[in-house]
Amino acid sequence: MPPKIHDSTTTLTELVDLDLTDYEEKQQQLKPPVKPLKKSELWAWYIQNGTYCGYGWVASSLMIPLLIQDMASKAGVEASNHSIPCNTTVPGFKCVTPILGHYLEPGTISLYISSLSSVLSFFVSLSISAVADHGFLGCINALCFFIIQSPSLFWVGAILSPLGWAFFNVCGVFSHSYLPLYGRAHPEVLAAEARGDSLHTVRKIEEQKINDISAYSVAVGNIGAVLINGVCIGISVGMHETSLSLEIAIAFTGVWWLMWTLIVSPWLDARPNEPLPKGTNWILHSWKKTYETVTSFKKLSEIFKFMIAWFILSDGINTIPAIHYVILYRELSFTHAHSLIISVLLAIMASLGAYIFMFIRRLGPLVTGLIYTATHDYRKAFWFPLGLIALGVLILLSVDVDLGKDQARQFARDKREARHQLEKFSN
Repeated sequence: MPPKIHDSTTTLTELVDLDLTDYEEKQQQLKPPVKPLKKSELWAWYIQNGTYCGYGWVASSLMIPLLIQDMASKAGVEASNHSIPCNTTVPGFKCVTPILGHYLEPGTISLYISSLSSVLSFFVSLSISAVADHGFLGCINALCFFIIQSPSLFWVGAILSPLGWAFFNVCGVFSHSYLPLYGRAHPEVLAAEARGDSLHTVRKIEEQKINDISAYSVAVGNIGAVLINGVCIGISVGMHETSLSLEIAIAFTGVWWLMWTLIVSPWLDARPNEPLPKGTNWILHSWKKTYETVTSFKKLSEIFKFMIAWFILSDGINTIPAIHYVILYRELSFTHAHSLIISVLLAIMASLGAYIFMFIRRLGPLVTGLIYTATHDYRKAFWFPLGLIALGVLILLSVDVDLGKDQARQFARDKREARHQLEKFSN
């Protein structure tokens, strides 16, 4: 039987001793041989990250909201007189767009759509977490924005935007699911196993390699976003910052994503995990696994605290750029090119952050949209992400990292033991 979990006073040394039991050593020996990670495969994965991030961080986060605001404004009416069509050529124009019997400011429409995108992405990611990458659909989705030629068709963008964001996030989820596989297959990890190093030493090396690969992938993703931004700025300026220039730039991000995905695919080796049981419905299986994890809250309390803290922090952090872009565009009259330049600066700072410290939108855009609807002042919306960040930091400070590791390892042992008992009973 695997050892039982210790209380919250368990030290890191004692946790290491727990890991070095005969039970886990035997489990390690039963694993099939691992194909070593090649530099060409790793760099192909980095490039793939850099290309799909160009769509998510440039097109989906900035250009699509700008296009929706442009089209919604042109399809709207004057805020002061709803019988007069909106004149977008007047500096500082104030217009509203009729939506289901209500008149909404175009900036809030983009925020509400952003919130809907996050909700859809959440459910889609959970529902297909057991199948392969569907990034190809995101490439096609980006190309579809080119069909929005009339302001009255801005609702098409409102439909395509959540779908594109969902495809982008699903691609990210599956792309980053390779991290533990690449850490396990890293040459330095395999060399440590070949030397007969302890399980604890091997795990430390594996953890460090996963952290390094993750940090480099974020940096490459930001570099890709900067390159995409540069091309999109050129398209915008060259076409005098028209709505058509936004459509072409968004379509370009899809072409770029598709092209590089096809180029690097031959270098990405198949690294299949354990197959699903025969006849398993992958959607039901995904939700079942999620339910089992959520119901294990008491066994994984520290990990859940960390997840809640990160959920709150990421929502607060990611809501700031959403409000920021709306203020720049709607209230400070920034042009498309100026907004893209700000996006370049954000990508550069994010890259620096990845090196210095080695981001799940959910409620942020929805709440900030409601704040503007109530106050008609986007600046007051900044209090919401500030409160989220402060709350997330407080929860994060309460997390016991050592206890969290202990709980996760004991949870894994219990699951293995339960599966072993079930197999023994079946036989």
